[in-house]
This record gives sequence, structure tokens and C-alpha cells, in this order.
Amino acid sequence: MRRYLLALLPLLSACTSTPEPSIQVLQPTPGTSYQSFSVRAVRASGHRMDLEQRFNQAVQNALSAKGYRFTETQPDMQVIYALGLEQENGIELTPIAVGGTVYTQTRATEDERARLALRILDSKTQAVLFQAQINRQLHNPDMSQENFDRGVAKILEGFPPAR
Repeated sequence: MRRYLLALLPLLSACTSTPEPSIQVLQPTPGTSYQSFSVRAVRASGHRMDLEQRFNQAVQNALSAKGYRFTETQPDMQVIYALGLEQENGIELTPIAVGGTVYTQTRATEDERARLALRILDSKTQAVLFQAQINRQLHNPDMSQENFDRGVAKILEGFPPAR
């Protein structure tokens, strides 16, 4: 349990800060073969439990397409993540021309910001194989399964296929 907590500490801090989008694929240990994975949400502050099922399914779809097998028991890799959406106040400025003069119309908006911290760990050593931290404003917050699948596949596109 303590190893999990140590592995999750940077993940949890990433969910509360606003890092630049970052994706890292780390080199696995030579001779190590990964065939299976499990997916688990880390319920940090701001985590959206209502999005877990779609995100879990998107991770399963993306890694299965790379040749990995999903399993709940004794996986070679563990995918852990925290996912959150929060309301954010914004300002929209629109130029309006009136009789040769340009005025600026100011309007308060409510935007949504998505935050994701994801890690793929070696189940035996807890070594980090892959990590992604993303913090982006949502312009079209369509939460369909297709959009989750597309987004997660893009995040994991640099992750190597199963051998």
C-alpha cells in the first residue's frame, strides 16, 4: 500500500496544479514483456466519478487496440488516473462597429477546464512506464464515449504496442 501512495503522490499533486500539457513515454526495462493491464481511478480532489466508466472504457479500447489484454487480477501494468472538470469564469471580448467607431462588448462566460493526470506503472516494480498531465479548456464539452475514445487514443498514441 505504501508503494502505491508513493507512486500516487506526484499524480495527485498534478491534479491540483496547472501544469503545461505533458506526455512522456519512458523506456521499459530491456527484456520486459507487458501483455495485460488494469485501470483504476485515483479519487483526488476535483475527480469526476461520473466520468470514470467512459474513461475506463476508452483506456481499455486504446490499449486493447495496441494488443494488450484487460484483466482485473495480476496485470503486468496498472493504469492509474485522476480526471476532473471544473467551472471557470472567463471573459469574452467582441468588437462591435457603430457609426465608424469600434466598441468592445464584454461578456462574462462560464467555461469548463479539464484536468487529467495518468500513469502506467509496471505492476511488479511500480516503475513509471508512461505519464501524461493535461490541463485544457474545453470549447466543446461533448462527453460522448466516441470523444473519450478519440482523446485517450491520441494521448496513448506514443505508447508502444504489446510484444
